[in-house]
Amino acid sequence: MISHLTAFTDAQLATLKDLAAPLTPFQRSRFLELVAQRLAGREIGDGSVHAAAVAAQREVLQRR
Repeated sequence: MISHLTAFTDAQLATLKDLAAPLTPFQRSRFLELVAQRLAGREIGDGSVHAAAVAAQREVLQRR
């Protein structure tokens, strides 16, 4: 159950979509969970979303 929703800008959604593209559907779910964990309690901006998404993608891809 989602307790808090974040409204991402179009640019932020594009970043998430682009970085999720090479992942399998199962990996994408984990990717989004990791992004949410990294953004929890932080100010949401283009830079923080990009940094969280890159780190999450790296972690997911290393678990292959």
